[in-house]
Amino acid sequence: MCGILCEISRLESGILKDSQTLHCIHRRGPDGFKTVEVNLKAINLYFCGAVLWMQGSHPVLQPLENDKGILLYNGDIFDWNWDQEKNDTEIILGRFKTAVSIEEIVNEIKKLKGPFSLIYFNKSTNEIIFCRDIIGRNSLLFCNDGNSIKISSVLGRTYECIEIPATNIYILNLTTYKVQLYPWDNNMLEHEYKIDEWLQSVKLLQNLDNNFDLDCNLDLDFNYEDSVTTWIEITAQKTNDKIAIMNTLLNNTEIRKSVVKILDLLDKSVELRTKTQPMKCKNCLYSTNFCDHSSLGILFSGGLDCTILAYLVDKHLPKEQSIDLINVAFKKDKNTYDVPDRLTGKQSLEELKELCPHRNWIFKEINIPNDVLLENQEKVIADLIYPRQTILDESLGSAMWFAAQGNDGEIVSPCRVLILGSGADELFGGYTRHRNAFKRNGWIGLHKELLFDWKRISFRNLARDNRVISDHGRQPRMPYLDEDFTQHVLELKPWFKCFPSEDLGPGIGDKLFLRLTAFHLGLQKVAVLPKRALQFGSRIANKKEKVTVSFCLTISGDQNSMHFKNGCKSTKAGRQKFRNFT
Repeated sequence: MCGILCEISRLESGILKDSQTLHCIHRRGPDGFKTVEVNLKAINLYFCGAVLWMQGSHPVLQPLENDKGILLYNGDIFDWNWDQEKNDTEIILGRFKTAVSIEEIVNEIKKLKGPFSLIYFNKSTNEIIFCRDIIGRNSLLFCNDGNSIKISSVLGRTYECIEIPATNIYILNLTTYKVQLYPWDNNMLEHEYKIDEWLQSVKLLQNLDNNFDLDCNLDLDFNYEDSVTTWIEITAQKTNDKIAIMNTLLNNTEIRKSVVKILDLLDKSVELRTKTQPMKCKNCLYSTNFCDHSSLGILFSGGLDCTILAYLVDKHLPKEQSIDLINVAFKKDKNTYDVPDRLTGKQSLEELKELCPHRNWIFKEINIPNDVLLENQEKVIADLIYPRQTILDESLGSAMWFAAQGNDGEIVSPCRVLILGSGADELFGGYTRHRNAFKRNGWIGLHKELLFDWKRISFRNLARDNRVISDHGRQPRMPYLDEDFTQHVLELKPWFKCFPSEDLGPGIGDKLFLRLTAFHLGLQKVAVLPKRALQFGSRIANKKEKVTVSFCLTISGDQNSMHFKNGCKSTKAGRQKFRNFT
């Protein structure tokens, strides 16, 4: 995962003196580093890029520059229609060169498939275009400290920054210092703000609680009791045997057809994310010999989401290569690393070995004592999760950081790609709140809750996870968040995702159709495992800890000034600003 940074300054470039931030940029991209400086009449522009080579026949340093502009690109194009021998950054810059107007550049950005963030300087208009992909899978931060503006993959606690919302493509005019917002669903300019006004609005948006209104598309007939809901209800009432329920449900033609379609799209997503890489581990990257080490690893708790991905990865990676299954555990109060995720991981590993006996699965036990956890949280992790500062961000960010480090005390994982199961819970109703929404308001309540989860997914944890994982020079890839896959799942009726009724308890009703997919693949034990959150399964946190906001933010300057604390209610003005930005 590349590291990109742009600074716009009227003074001598301050970021050049910040060795810590530049070090973080370097760690994201260990395969090459380059800088470009541009002196305009009143300001200086500084661009730097650290490259993690994943696409094309050879590494290409960036920033890339031509007579039209300068491009920093951090991401992956997952599209078989692209020339696999060419570097994706070079292709994108070439497409920008042929664009005549800003609107045409914006349109080219919207054609990109895959996770990315980018910064592009248009020389003819003196404008900076910057954005994250529409799902928000990569990190991009923005800081205006009065002396300079910084746009970067990572900025530590030294800078009061915001995560750039993934809801728009942004254009910063270096003459007027106004930010224009282009929404993803059309090429028309929707809003224009002064920088400080835009920053205030984003800060307000990112600190709203969950009690804001959501406009949902309810174009579904929720009063229609189709044959699928009836089949599932009758099956659930006949038996409590989870295996018997799975078998019976898959005997239904419509259910089986839906499962096969889900599996087909997920398999294509995994194939793209498995094969789009040099197929070399860190140690063999520049060797001409075949690499039989782990070029790819999987963040592996042994749960439903990651085990399905492991099974599918096995189909598409050369059989001679090993696969690292990275399992993290923390020892805080008890003198053991046999935490729930460790036990589940070993259990699911045995099922994988039975189904994929020719693969060398390397189960890496990452054991973290409390003193090591606390030391790294203070010295490193706090800067990476910033500007996120809740206990939940700290716990999940720490678990991700140690897992991505891949150090089991003997051998550090050499993988360059790390597969994650992110997005499965949001798409298939894996949280308790989905069951509660169904209990309160039936299918319409569940549908709204699922849409709400998707609408806010880019505001939650994706950028944070990108920063902590990429700090180890590894590329996080999330097959469940593939554009084609998500589009299909989002169009499904809610009962073709989950079925959180009282008759189908935890371990079957939640994420029902993903469980049926696992069962269809032969992962029968995995298919009925109850969901367990990473922070609890790894024992970095326990359910008795209260998740609180560890900071408060004051937004002032107008009559809608707000002071945020945990549990505060969002204002009407805040809800309206959320709608403006989404």
